[in-house]
Amino acid sequence: MHNKGKNVSAIKMVNITKNFGGVNALNKVNFEVEEGEIRGLVGENGAGKSTLMKILSGVHTDYEGDLYLWGKKVKFKGTSDALTHGIGMVYQELSIINSLTVAENNFLGKQLTNRFGVIKWKEMRKLSKEHLKNLGINVDVDMPLNILPFSIRQLVEIAKVVFSGARIIIMDEPTSSLSHLEIDQLFRLMRTLKEKGHTIIFISHFIEDVMAISDTITILKDGELVDTLKNEGLDKQDVINKMVGFTKSSLVREADEIVELKTPKSEILLKVEGLTRSGDFENVSFGLRKGEILGLCGLLGSGADDVGKAIFGLINYEKGKVILDGKVLPKNRPYRVKDFGIAYIAEDRRESLFHKFEIYKNITLPYLAKILGPRLNWIIKYKKENKVANEQINNFSIKTSGTTAPLNSLSGGNQQKVALAKWLTVTPKVVILQEPTRGVDVGAKAEIVQSIKNLKKGGLSCIVISMEPETILDLCDRVLIFERGKIINEIKDTKISKIRMLELV
Repeated sequence: MHNKGKNVSAIKMVNITKNFGGVNALNKVNFEVEEGEIRGLVGENGAGKSTLMKILSGVHTDYEGDLYLWGKKVKFKGTSDALTHGIGMVYQELSIINSLTVAENNFLGKQLTNRFGVIKWKEMRKLSKEHLKNLGINVDVDMPLNILPFSIRQLVEIAKVVFSGARIIIMDEPTSSLSHLEIDQLFRLMRTLKEKGHTIIFISHFIEDVMAISDTITILKDGELVDTLKNEGLDKQDVINKMVGFTKSSLVREADEIVELKTPKSEILLKVEGLTRSGDFENVSFGLRKGEILGLCGLLGSGADDVGKAIFGLINYEKGKVILDGKVLPKNRPYRVKDFGIAYIAEDRRESLFHKFEIYKNITLPYLAKILGPRLNWIIKYKKENKVANEQINNFSIKTSGTTAPLNSLSGGNQQKVALAKWLTVTPKVVILQEPTRGVDVGAKAEIVQSIKNLKKGGLSCIVISMEPETILDLCDRVLIFERGKIINEIKDTKISKIRMLELV
């Protein structure tokens, strides 16, 4: 099937170009990987890593350019077609079923049966045990996955992909939720797979992890391939310099531009004390001052985003407390936390907006009772709602034909402004913003940054959670760096550049 031969690469992608609604996600990318190689794939958010791998794994089938596997030109119809050709992808969100046993997951969708259609449980358990042992994974195949550690579940997921016939395995951020010991365990499996002739593509924001396991490292930026480096004598700075480089986009902070961080002298408004949630974050403590923009910065799986959700009550925590203006906030009760004066704007606009509804309905929804007033507030008063929505459209410079236009008629940047306007219709005390500028063009990004700075001028306190150094440096007075659920550094009252931020994260 593989048509292997001398000097024939396992993967060859030629002039791959992909557009999303006029935005160039990939531009003539050439990507070639030898059989039995572990290839690291790195780049900043929006560099094109995921798009390239989704083309390789059959998720995106509409693109320009050519794809060759073992020298043979292919064009996939979908993910099952890619798997038939020997390509499997292991996502950060595992596709295994936790309530089933290890053996049942290994044979998911392809159970062994006799001629009467009866499942051969004994044979499936035996084959699973042999398969896992062959990969160096020591686990009881009769154990349900939900009682096993996440790291073991991840190894079972990888084994399942291998068992399905994949010879090329794409791993998307596989170390983001693992401890150092668990990462060693994963790397042992990756080396075993390499010895057996499998080709692995390893996508990660953790540059140290990429350098610890990869034979070569490919760097993408702004949808273009910057370089592919042999992992011999490289250090982290070499990779960061190539990743950051020079951007063609305007209004984006340059890598060596120095930014001064200055903590306001105001009093503490919000206190987070010893917040702990097993597996996500541990003993997190910090204060937020009045009129301060505090940045929580960390890579995928760092715990920064989960801390934001915990403060707003979206997820529970076992230990610790959150105190606002001297009052302890309720746990796991976002509607009550909102009434205390905290707003939360999620990264994913789909979570917080109704795309088929009119703009005015989206803007007024969270505080409908307050907007409509105490008397007969259950009766919808269109004129009052419309007036409030118009004010917010002007406040946030939302480009629209009017308040009755459907939300899905707006650009991504203007939808993000609606999300801001929605939670700020009634002024809160604290706003938590998760990736506020993710997925918008540079012009909209600059406008959103200015809107958030205006909130600070109005005395509002903000927590900005982001993996993007530009966003953090554009907005924040002080920064807390998160790694694997803990605060490992505080950057305050100093001068710092984007490159230095990348080194610290």
